[in-house]
Amino acid sequence: MKEIKLQKYLQECGVASRRDIRQWIHDGRFQVQGRVVTDPNFPVRFPGDTVHLNGRLLKLAPQGKSYFAFNKPVGVVSTLADPEGRPTVGAYIGRIRERVYPVGRLDFNSDGLMLLTNDGDLANFILSARNGVPKTYLLKVKGALAETTRQRLERGMFLEGERLNPFTIEEVKMTGSGNSWLRVTINEGKKHILRKAFKYSGHPVEKLRRVAIGTLTLGRLPLGEWRELRDEEVEAFKKAYRYGEPRSGKSEGKKGKSEGRKREEKRKRE
Repeated sequence: MKEIKLQKYLQECGVASRRDIRQWIHDGRFQVQGRVVTDPNFPVRFPGDTVHLNGRLLKLAPQGKSYFAFNKPVGVVSTLADPEGRPTVGAYIGRIRERVYPVGRLDFNSDGLMLLTNDGDLANFILSARNGVPKTYLLKVKGALAETTRQRLERGMFLEGERLNPFTIEEVKMTGSGNSWLRVTINEGKKHILRKAFKYSGHPVEKLRRVAIGTLTLGRLPLGEWRELRDEEVEAFKKAYRYGEPRSGKSEGKKGKSEGRKREEKRKRE
């Protein structure tokens, strides 16, 4: 028998996306051993404890970790369900046996690489800005990028009162109509950051395709198709970005252990 935090347990069981799980816990939709729990760090003993969602017993067990690359088409919402009835990623991955979820978002009018996984820890790592995992895009923008504009973007411009992290920009080619294809790498995930920055700079984005997340690349994967990542691809990614290595100081570590002991003592008293 082992003990695991409620949120992590639910993620490893593939109950829902990390975002939905946190919201559902906050809303009091889960019960552990018959008790409503609103703390995502509440310890669950597995096997042993019963977990219910809205009163229904979850007959799920933690899955093995699975990782897939998906080439999202334009006009597809980067979630598994959409209240407006638009096409979603979920419609394309029915043949994947594992319960996996998209990591992050890729906007409706963009295409390209999405990572699908049931590994909540790795998903959180990629999404956390402090880890600086770069994302690379191919952009078609209106007109030719002036050198002064390029330098401003590569230094880190101000947008909506906030300074952006520097972009890395590589010119790919010019089109016959005088527009530009660029390869742009960023290491932050603000919503529509590329579209906003280039529009503000006088070069609206006409097409946007994500081609890489860190060392994971889109390659020749056709639109609307997925493939399982090879073990060596996942390991190379983890090694490149030092995934799993300690990043916090000793004081934080002591604090974490102290809080863990307090939760355990509270549980024993109950």
